[in-house]
Amino acid sequence: MLRSVSLSSSLLLLASACVIEEHDEEGEDGPLVAEVSSEQCNAGLRWVGGDEESTRMHPGGDCIGCHASRGEGPRYLVAGTVFEMLDEPDDCFGLEGVTVEITDAEGRTWSLPTNDAGNFFLAAQDGPVAMPYRAALVAEGVRAEMATPQSTGSCATCHTATGAQGAPGRIIAP
Repeated sequence: MLRSVSLSSSLLLLASACVIEEHDEEGEDGPLVAEVSSEQCNAGLRWVGGDEESTRMHPGGDCIGCHASRGEGPRYLVAGTVFEMLDEPDDCFGLEGVTVEITDAEGRTWSLPTNDAGNFFLAAQDGPVAMPYRAALVAEGVRAEMATPQSTGSCATCHTATGAQGAPGRIIAP
C-alpha cells in the first residue's frame, strides 16, 4: 500500500512538472515563460511574464498599440506573431524560423525573421514604410502572400484568435 501511494505521488508530481514548468528566461518577479500542455498552447510554451520587457513578450498581442498607449518599449512600424493554428490564444508561443517579408508601396522590402516566440517586428528606425504594403510569409521554401495590401502595421489588430475585420484568425505559416 505504501509503495502504491508513493508511486502515485511521484507520478502526480512528475505530471504537474510537465504541465507548468519554468522556462529559461527570468524576470524581476520570476519566470517569463512557462511550459504548458499542448491543449493550452500548441507550441507547449506560454508567456507568463506580464509586462516584463522582452522580445518574446505577449505573442499574439497588439505590440504597436500597447507600446504606443503606454509610451514604453521600442516603436515598431510593423509587428505581429506567426502561429501554427488560426485560433491560438494570446500569450501562447508561435513559430520560430518563419520569414515575414514586407514590401512597401515604393518597392522596398524587409525580411523579418520570427523569434522563438513567433514574434516579428520592424523597428521605427529601420523605416519608413510607404503605405500600403504587401506581406508574405516564407517557411521551409514555401511562400504565401497576403491577398490584400495593408495600411496598418499592427497585425494583431485583425489577426486575433477569432479573426477580425475579415481576417480568418491568426497569421499562420504556409
